[in-house]
Amino acid sequence: MIRRFAAGTAVAAGLTLTLTGCLGDAKEGASEAGKNIRLSAAQILGQSAEKAGKADSYKADVIVDSQLTQGAMKMEMSVATRTKPDVAMQMNVKSMSMGGQTVPGYEARIVGDYMYLKMPALASRNGGKPWARISLTSAGQAAGGMNLKQMLDQSKQQNPAEQTKMLTASKDVREVGTENVGGVQTRHYTGTVSPQEALAKLDPQNRAAMEKTYAQLGNAPIAFDLWVGDDSLPRKMVNKLQTQMGAVNTTMVFSDYGKPVDVAAPPAAETGTPNIPGLTG
Repeated sequence: MIRRFAAGTAVAAGLTLTLTGCLGDAKEGASEAGKNIRLSAAQILGQSAEKAGKADSYKADVIVDSQLTQGAMKMEMSVATRTKPDVAMQMNVKSMSMGGQTVPGYEARIVGDYMYLKMPALASRNGGKPWARISLTSAGQAAGGMNLKQMLDQSKQQNPAEQTKMLTASKDVREVGTENVGGVQTRHYTGTVSPQEALAKLDPQNRAAMEKTYAQLGNAPIAFDLWVGDDSLPRKMVNKLQTQMGAVNTTMVFSDYGKPVDVAAPPAAETGTPNIPGLTG
């Protein structure tokens, strides 16, 4: 069970990065809502992609609610992500349940090729040290062959303009109202997009990289909702995706664009490699 929890954490991290890309770097400026009034929904998403393309960090409050082949999984977490000059992530997981069992809150960091977990349940398998180091490659294999390292690398390659641009391929995206998200006035857009149409929006190099990911996730249409602030930055995103491993529904509320995100590996003296078959690092 511990192995499945650790692998599930890595899967959620990889999916979150892949679906959200490199949002961030919000420079304060005048409201752009007036400029958007005459634009189509797809054009506004394109404008948001261009603005988000200047970003290199962000914070997201995330809920992942999934029905996977390995069991139902639900996570609530806060994620701080840096995408430049290298990809790094720090997650504070408030709660996680999988297969009917619950794990208390814990912290996870992704630095380089490794995920570091500060999880009480791992202490007995980790020589009593508070931090466990797990290879992303091993975690991906334990989770069913998903290449998590490749997904993280693609998150670096895919700038936010490319990520958000994929949604402009939707043939039914439309505005459905205005809402306040985290104190920011936003316009709410909803639609669906097929992976093939979305990938067609990318340049050839990025398209080739993302095709491998979508082959692992499946080819079912992605249903999405996006809330865009008056500053043209994404403030909330909901994705509903049917993957080969099951349904994954992800809700993300974004903040702290452009603020420094410093993520470092825990001290070596406090870090061990857990004695779990398939998750050695």
